[in-house]
Amino acid sequence: RYPKGIHVETLETEKKERYIVISKVDEEERKRREQQKQAKEQEELSDAVGFSRVIHAIANSGKLVVGHNMLLDVMHTIHHKTLYSYLLNFIFRLLDTKLMASTQPFKEIINNTSLAELEKRLKEIPFNPPEVESAEGFPSYDTASEQLHEAGYDAYITGLCFISMANYLGSFLSPPKNHVSARSKLIEPFFNKLFLMRVMDIPYLNLEGPDLQPKRDHVLHVTFPKEWKTSDLYQLFSAFGNIQVSWIDDTSAFVSLSQPEQVQIAVNTSRYAESYRIQTYAEYVEKKHEEKQAKRKWTEDSWKEMERKRLKTQYTPYIPQSRYYCVNSAGRELSQRSKKPTSTRGVATGTGSAALSTGALSTLAFYSAETCPRGVFFSPLSEKLQRCKVPV
Repeated sequence: RYPKGIHVETLETEKKERYIVISKVDEEERKRREQQKQAKEQEELSDAVGFSRVIHAIANSGKLVVGHNMLLDVMHTIHHKTLYSYLLNFIFRLLDTKLMASTQPFKEIINNTSLAELEKRLKEIPFNPPEVESAEGFPSYDTASEQLHEAGYDAYITGLCFISMANYLGSFLSPPKNHVSARSKLIEPFFNKLFLMRVMDIPYLNLEGPDLQPKRDHVLHVTFPKEWKTSDLYQLFSAFGNIQVSWIDDTSAFVSLSQPEQVQIAVNTSRYAESYRIQTYAEYVEKKHEEKQAKRKWTEDSWKEMERKRLKTQYTPYIPQSRYYCVNSAGRELSQRSKKPTSTRGVATGTGSAALSTGALSTLAFYSAETCPRGVFFSPLSEKLQRCKVPV
């Protein structure tokens, strides 16, 4: 019917309502429209992939990724699961220049590791900074003008800092080397370790191995009233020299002493104190572990109890309620409307679904006015069969 062919495409209105457009076209026009459609779909796909393309390109290149204090940058980058898998497989090689400057052999000769101050320090002896010429038309990337906190400029001087420190490591070789490659084994100890701020005894996060397990024999855990401030803690430990306070919440904090042998003395001083309590870090960790185990056990026991009750409910036979009452052989009577159990031996109580006997033991009554005119009750205490006449 349409010898020249047709073209079919799906479009959307501004309200996201979809509709189909069918056009009569010749072969050449049909191919042109198909190409346009494929190009548009490819563009949409590229937009959806986004920054992942950059990450994949870096990972596949095997290049060293250099950053300064880059923990947050890495966290943002690997937020996507696909990117995280690259990191887990260690396709990335990361190097943090702040960590590099904070460890040996740089720690003793670099006092300030902030990016701007580090860049200035690495221009001085004993370092030998690289000579870099800015490309024509890009005069602003000159360290003399300082474009700090501009993304491109910060990345630029981070690279300069890395080159200067890497080349300094070459001076320890015999014979010395003026240039050290990014693939040199001299810088491998700094790979895949990210600097951690405000953690005194764990300097870095290790991405490809276990983290450091520091000794904290000099650390105390202190609990105190909510009204206390840092000055109160300094006053409390004034006899122990320099201390460091790390707050946990409004009523507890870690206090680090300068001398571990003073820890037990500090703990002893709190034995008779009423407003505060001091314990060693090891005692604190042990207590937390016990609380965790107790909570886990309580959870497991709770589930077991719930399952036991569920199974008991599941297999308890249903006894229809009766309006009649039971009379035992002695002539005693008890209304079925009573809600409280009785200690009278062998007397059925409640709503007709259960009978309670003397003590904590219960006797289950199975009867129905329609199917069994005589209900049978078995008392485990007396092992005596009693019969209850049920009116019909």
